[in-house]
Amino acid sequence: MLYAWVASALWVSAFSTGGTSQPPAARHCSSSSRSRSRSGVQPVMKWSVDIAPWKLEYGQQRSPAKLPKGVKEGDAPQPWTITDAQRAYYKENGVIHIPGLLNEEWLEYLRSATDWQVQHPHFWSVAGVASGLYDYIQRSVWASNGAFADFMYYSPLASALAGVGGAKELRLSTDLLMVNPNKGFKWHQDNQNGPIDAFGENTALRWWVTMDDSPDDHGFPVYLKGSHRNKVVSPDAVFVDLEKDGLLDYPELLEFKPKAGDLIVWHARSIHKIDGPTTQDWGTRRRRVLGGTVALDDAKYLTMGRALFSDMGSHGLEEGAPLEHAYFPKIYPKSDPEERAAARAGKCVRTSEGMSRLAKNMFASIGEMTSWTKVYNK
Repeated sequence: MLYAWVASALWVSAFSTGGTSQPPAARHCSSSSRSRSRSGVQPVMKWSVDIAPWKLEYGQQRSPAKLPKGVKEGDAPQPWTITDAQRAYYKENGVIHIPGLLNEEWLEYLRSATDWQVQHPHFWSVAGVASGLYDYIQRSVWASNGAFADFMYYSPLASALAGVGGAKELRLSTDLLMVNPNKGFKWHQDNQNGPIDAFGENTALRWWVTMDDSPDDHGFPVYLKGSHRNKVVSPDAVFVDLEKDGLLDYPELLEFKPKAGDLIVWHARSIHKIDGPTTQDWGTRRRRVLGGTVALDDAKYLTMGRALFSDMGSHGLEEGAPLEHAYFPKIYPKSDPEERAAARAGKCVRTSEGMSRLAKNMFASIGEMTSWTKVYNK
């Protein structure tokens, strides 16, 4: 049991960004990310996360961040329009950058929730923080901190994601709060997407909302254009070698330098990386990101025998059953009141039953775990 806990916390960051080498290619940079800036409070001090056992919080939390004016319990997510051209761009390239998703109110809300969370670290952040890969990192933060759940329910995020995927319904299958990637991550694909078939055709979307402007030369994702269509990378792989794995057929890079409040959406098979600071220390700066995976429409509960770190609770779902449970909350077209109540009551957290399920599947996922050990920069 202890092994399952430590492994889950340490492997928690194996999902969204990558590393160092790149193929011979011309860069394509997002012009919108270069030309637009967002106002906001700039960090002035380095964060120090205290993970001493007596300083941690172990149960349900609620950041005191105030929702934007006019947002109330039970609302549908705020609207966001995705054009046909944007959907076509995503389908062709496997990734899209959507500037300005969050207005100043939502941006301040998410920053406040994040800052409070870092100042009140949860037990489930311990091993990830201790690893030094991030200054702070926590999976399933929506389930332990109601402020993040409300962001999922009511912000324009779900509307934008539904627009990109042309979806009638979305359920959250993973989320991850990430502050300052110190080491960076090499080229990889994402396969910790929850108990769903995220590699299928229009079955899931990966997403990333940033709360801070990107630095000029690190801290932002770079993608191999069109690499979501590759047939050469094993579903079990995390780290990829561009030459050995036959990915030089995708020579063009898509480099996005998102501003605060921007959204990036990509396919789980899209090969990407992110570089950390050369010093492996962000100093007084911050790069706060909330990311995750959503399942589209009639998603099924499919573990396929894998060790899944966003599936560590009790829900009673059988393999192949509809993905319908508060543990994987509906966020579009509207959240479910019974599911919201279950989350508030602490019924969507990790349990001994869920951790036993993870431990049982560890051996079957040994290839994925071994691949992950190669993905972060030393």
